[in-house]
Amino acid sequence: MTASEWKKVHLYQCPCGYAYEPDKGDEKKGWKPGTPFEKLPDQLTCPSCQRAKMHFREKSFSVPLK
Repeated sequence: MTASEWKKVHLYQCPCGYAYEPDKGDEKKGWKPGTPFEKLPDQLTCPSCQRAKMHFREKSFSVPLK
């Protein structure tokens, strides 16, 4: 595969598996697409397990385009 056949993914993942992708946002929580993780409230908790924002880890990787 060539470089143009891959898409970069950047997300923040909770240990429980919930992932916040800034490009997609989270409409259920009222976070519009394009909202950076850093702009989310400091008192944010995971919508799945209620862990604090500080437990989320930044991840970046590439996936094949569909």
